[in-house]
Amino acid sequence: MTDRRQVIDILNELLRQERGSLVSHLLDSTLFVSRGTTDQDAALRRIAAEIREHEGWLAETIASLHGGVAPSCGDVRAAGLHYQEVHFLLPLVIENESRVIRRYEAALKLLAGEPGAAAVASRILSRHRKHMAELRAFVGAPSPAS
Repeated sequence: MTDRRQVIDILNELLRQERGSLVSHLLDSTLFVSRGTTDQDAALRRIAAEIREHEGWLAETIASLHGGVAPSCGDVRAAGLHYQEVHFLLPLVIENESRVIRRYEAALKLLAGEPGAAAVASRILSRHRKHMAELRAFVGAPSPAS
């Protein structure tokens, strides 16, 4: 059984994962986007908007548990994203998204005793899995069987 403080800590860790998303950092970078990748650019912008939504959902859930949102710092892996081709960065984004999915899967096991928090985490995990399938399609990589 996970107590309220542990649930808040888990949610803050998930929030750090969202804030560290490379997709969000891509939009803050100057990327080379050729005509052939405009669909990818639009998808990355949509995914980044959804990630911002996830951050809000997590913050609201933390507040509903009378917790505080922990501060977080940027991910140093995002420092070298400027002036890169989108197709070059997609494997890095996929790797990052895989890590986020694993963290959510692990967190869900610990959040089972807190239905509200588990529902939010489950909804976000579902979206990340869709993001992963879309990102893999852009690079032609097969999606692993779930």
